[in-house]
Amino acid sequence: MRPTLAASLACALALALALSAGGCRRERPAPRPAAAAPPWRGVALGLFGEDPDWSYDGLLGEIQALGASHVELVIPYYQRDVAATDIGPHTRFSPPDRTVLRTLRQAHARGLKVLIFPIVRLEDGGPKGDWRGTLRPRDRDAWFASYGRWLLGLADLAEREHAAALSVGSELSTLDVERPRWERLVAEVRRRFHGALTYSGNWDHYDQVAIYDLVDLAGVTGYFELKAAGGATDAASLAGRWGAHRRTLEAWQAKVGRPLLFTELGYLSQRGTHAWPWKEGADEPVDVAEQARCYEAFALAWHDSAILGGVFVWNWYGWGGPRSKGYTPRNKPAAAVIERWFKTQAATAGK
Repeated sequence: MRPTLAASLACALALALALSAGGCRRERPAPRPAAAAPPWRGVALGLFGEDPDWSYDGLLGEIQALGASHVELVIPYYQRDVAATDIGPHTRFSPPDRTVLRTLRQAHARGLKVLIFPIVRLEDGGPKGDWRGTLRPRDRDAWFASYGRWLLGLADLAEREHAAALSVGSELSTLDVERPRWERLVAEVRRRFHGALTYSGNWDHYDQVAIYDLVDLAGVTGYFELKAAGGATDAASLAGRWGAHRRTLEAWQAKVGRPLLFTELGYLSQRGTHAWPWKEGADEPVDVAEQARCYEAFALAWHDSAILGGVFVWNWYGWGGPRSKGYTPRNKPAAAVIERWFKTQAATAGK
């Protein structure tokens, strides 16, 4: 997946010069067809296992059985803190090239189309609240050069292995407003990879992202709060709140002119998750039924959308089960809701 040392050095020099060059002529890319009906029925699968030889094929089989058409392979790379400029694989928590390649091929063997989904994580959490949405690199040219080396390596892999799509970034809220650097980087990605491109904007920031016209699908994480009147948590009431978010997103999408892709749609299996689905560190009592109702609400609110290019459920990685408080729907009532939703979509589309 990663280039050779010589190629890396050459690529780094060329990319650094390109990203720091001033006065470059900016070309607006022509719109490209990306997501045709039916919408992608996707599940995210984090490549988070610490054993590089552990196989994800069993999890892919479960995703296939749900009726998914796509799988999102989540690949984490790390930088030390929010000010760092060097991004690279973590010795424990980043999958090596062979693991990514094996898993991608296993997904294809099961008939699943693949979205390659890189994310940046921090080795040092730093002050509370620091994450990839708060990056403040001390040298932005150096950061984009380092990030570009990683992304272009993934673009080469995606092209070589015929992946359906590649995300050029996720939730980089302090950096996705810097259009000139992204223009040059995405143009180079397109020269290497000829599938669909997306960018994943954070749910509370997507309307400020400056680069959606550079990609084919407007990706948004779906962690919208679903507080209903009177504190109701039945699926119909939660669907009503989703309906309000849908109207806002439809108005925004009309301006962006790209199909909407929910790159992450997830709920913790905890009491109250509907009110703060984004709150990864929550520790409330287990409530697998509420998690299931949240997914049911999404299906009710979005089943007839004409703007929806697809959705990826977050995240199949993890043991799951009735005692799990995490996002994974595995072995929980939410899995049955997702399966019913996916198979209804497939039947409606005749696929």
